[in-house]
Amino acid sequence: MPDRKVAERLKDFSEVPLGFTSEQARREAARCLQCAKAPCRDGCPVEIDIPGFIDLIRRGEYVAAADRILETNSLPAVCGRVCPQEDQCEKVCVLAGSGRTIAIGALERFAADRKYRRGTPAAARPKASGEKVAVIGSGPAGLTAAADLARMGHRVTVFEALHEAGGVLSYGIPEFRLPKEIVRREVETVRSLG
Repeated sequence: MPDRKVAERLKDFSEVPLGFTSEQARREAARCLQCAKAPCRDGCPVEIDIPGFIDLIRRGEYVAAADRILETNSLPAVCGRVCPQEDQCEKVCVLAGSGRTIAIGALERFAADRKYRRGTPAAARPKASGEKVAVIGSGPAGLTAAADLARMGHRVTVFEALHEAGGVLSYGIPEFRLPKEIVRREVETVRSLG
């Protein structure tokens, strides 16, 4: 994935990686071997259908790729930037032995950013279960729990002691690594679930 030039980076705290273009993402996705056993999926803590979303990117179906990720990961734009893929899914990619592992995190970021840029509507809310749940803390774990519970139809209230939601995503990761706008966008997506 291309980065901003050093001369530019010295002047601000904006995000360093530029992200893939459509052409770069499709070229990278085309390298995926679509393994039958998919060790990359086993290496992912939330078991994202990695071959599935990568194949959708290869075919140019970017929003569908993001939707596939969202089936198991509520924060794809965040995880595509800060999840340690090199020690998880990419580490067990069958191409890792060749030193040319698939850039799974960069592709996840690409799909999530594309979906948000298009302004696609939030997922439909499920039928209300009648249950109410309190989630304490709006860090990555709290946001994920809240999203999963809302998708089950529960009415969720998230309590946060700080001024902004996001926990370590908002207060612990520098802007050049994870822009606050990305965190706010992911929080709003979770909020839109109810």
